[in-house]
This record gives sequence, structure tokens and C-alpha cells, in this order.
Amino acid sequence: MRVSAAPTPRPSGSVLPDPRPAVADPGRLAALDSYRVPGHAGIGDLDAVVSYMARTVDAPIALINLVGTDEQCYPAERGVDVPYSHVPDEQSFCAYVVALRAPLQVPDAMAHPVFRHTPAVAEGVIRSYLGVPLIDEDGFVLGALAVFDAVPREYTPAEQEVLEVQVRLVRGVLSLRRQVAAHRWDGELLAAQGRVLEAVAAGLPLTEVLEVLAGAVAGPAAGADAAQQVRLQEAVDRLTAVASRADGWRQALLRSARQDPLTGLANRSHLLDSGRVALALGGAVLFVDVDRFKEVNDRGGHAVGDALLVRLAERLRRHVERELPGAVVGRLGGDEFVAVLPGVDAATAEALGHGLAAALVDEVDVGRRTVRVSASIGLAMAAPGATLDSVLALADRAMYGAKERGRGVLHVVEPEGLAG
Repeated sequence: MRVSAAPTPRPSGSVLPDPRPAVADPGRLAALDSYRVPGHAGIGDLDAVVSYMARTVDAPIALINLVGTDEQCYPAERGVDVPYSHVPDEQSFCAYVVALRAPLQVPDAMAHPVFRHTPAVAEGVIRSYLGVPLIDEDGFVLGALAVFDAVPREYTPAEQEVLEVQVRLVRGVLSLRRQVAAHRWDGELLAAQGRVLEAVAAGLPLTEVLEVLAGAVAGPAAGADAAQQVRLQEAVDRLTAVASRADGWRQALLRSARQDPLTGLANRSHLLDSGRVALALGGAVLFVDVDRFKEVNDRGGHAVGDALLVRLAERLRRHVERELPGAVVGRLGGDEFVAVLPGVDAATAEALGHGLAAALVDEVDVGRRTVRVSASIGLAMAAPGATLDSVLALADRAMYGAKERGRGVLHVVEPEGLAG
């Protein structure tokens, strides 16, 4: 045993620094938290360490002390019989070891200007102390390995070296525990991310994916240290962004599958599918064809024609949805539009059709001419059970009747033989 290699303990009469700044250092506290050793951890190797210290140094009290602010945590102890104690830093022997980053020996605490007022000293439980710093692999002083005695005594360099040798073992055990805990936590986080990504891949709505996310991270969030909380928040932000983007893509695909790309109304497929459902209990169908659209398209070009269709489609949508919010409005193709009016009677449908004919009048400049456009509208009523295809065909014929009457008007036909 190389006694001469042991650092010289701080003598009892030396002026001691204020321990609070060192104890409260955020980096040190974060390092301490990362080991997750709450009170007596029940680690056999650590229990063996304090037993060895107590027996070898012949001290009634031996402990491993992880020093928090005004709190002492004992992962292993002999002679204290509690996992914690709450002592102000100014009265904690081990807090001064943290501040000194060096061994501290107090041969007679009753004669010491700092420790003589400590309750355990005043009560005669403690008279002497020897502690060495527990410095982890990252250089943070987590606390101390210490022995206490109820009588005054001078601890020898050999006894100090006993504690310092044990520091290496304690550091190794705590480091291993931290690695195991970190791997376990990483596994929990990975599993949580997997559950969320599975929900995204399954195409669940965004609200449901976020519920899965909240439940998945609850486990890793419990007891996460400061660094893990940062990682967890980054993972939550990343997964939320992935879920939001995926939902946006799904919505865009859904819109492209259902919407007419030019006007934003229901496309032909969606119009027919939704129209069949809407008309199941009867109602009416309006077939709308833009008058003189070919002239606008031929003279003004496709850009002018497209702009006209967009403008008229928006008026059509606003007018129909204002009068009947449950209606289905779509573009059948070209300059033909359809409005399916579920559950309306003939009077309501005709009033809506007349109002629509008035709303769809427009003027378009094409070269040196102005073309006045309107809409010929055919109306067909549907009894419950009538098929959309048959009512649509009748409304189409009614639309041609409107053109024959001079365009820009509503024409109605009777739904003869359409039931069933």
C-alpha cells in the first residue's frame, strides 16, 4: 500500500469555503440526477463497500453520500439507518468535500468552528469525520465516501487510502447502473417512436396519432433526467412534425381524388358517388351548362375560358350552399356543372334554380368584343329510391329545354317513371 500517494486531507482548523455554489452547480446536479439513485438503492456491491469501510477503518458510521442541495442521499450506508437526511449545506461535512474537491478530515468536530453547531455533533453522535470526494468519469463531484466516529480521532493516511480505493469501485458500479438505465430508457423511447410511426403508417387521423404519441411518451417521460427530457422533447417535436406532414399529404391526396383541379368543386367521380348518397331519400338535381362558353374559349383562349369557369363555379358553390348547406356541387366536365339537392320539394328547388340562373350571368372581354354569358339550367325532381343516373339524364334533357327557350333560364321536367 503506497501511503505516500494519498492526498493530504484538509486539516480541521483550515478555513472552509462556502459549499453552496459548488453544491448547487447545475451541471453537477444534472450529472447527479443522471445516476437515478433514490435513497438506498439496495445495490449489493455498494452495501459491501460501506461494510468494508466501516470494518477496515473501525468506524461505527460509513456511507456513500450523493450530495444534493440541503439534502444527503445515501445509496448505501452503515450506522445511519435512513436513506436520506435533510441538512443545510453549511452543516454537511460531505458538502464541504464537494466544494473542496479534496479529502476532508475533522478530528474533533466539537472544536471545529464550522461543525460544532451541527445537531449531530452537538448531541454527541458525531465527533470525528473523514471524507474523500466521489468524482465521476465526467469530472463531477457527486458527493463523498465518508466515515464518522463518536469519539475524537486522527484518521491515518492508510485509512484515507482505503476510502479512496473504494471510490473507484463505487464510480464503476454507478457508471454501469447509469449505462444500463440509459439503454433501458433508449429502448423505451425507441419503442414509443415505433408505436407512433406505426399509427402514421396505418393512416390514422392526426388527432388519433397525437393521442398515441401522448400515451407512448408517458413511460419515457416518467423520471427522465434533464438531458433525457431534452431528447424526449426533440423526439416529440420530430414525431409531431412527421404526423402533421403525413396528415397533410393524406389530405392533399384526398382532395386531389375528390376535387376538380380547376374549380375546386367535387370532380365527376366524387360528385356521382356523393350525389347517389345525397339523393337516396329524394330531392332534386340541377344540370348547369354555361351558354356561349365555346365562343369565349375560341376567341379569348383557354386561359380566359378557365378563368370564367372558376368564377362561375365559385358563384354556383356559394349560391347553392347558402340556400341548402347539405347540397353536393360538382363539375361534371367541360362547362357542365351539377348540383344535387337532397330532400327539397319542387318549389324550393325551382326557387333555388331561378336564383342560380340570375347569379351566373357574366360578361367577358375577348379581343375587341364583350361576350355576355349565362347558364342554361335543367331541373329534375327525384322521388325516394330514384337513381341518380336516371334523374341526371332527365335534368340534362331539361337543360337542353332551357337552351331552346332562349338560354339563361331554368327549365323543369316531370320525373315520370323514375321511381324504383
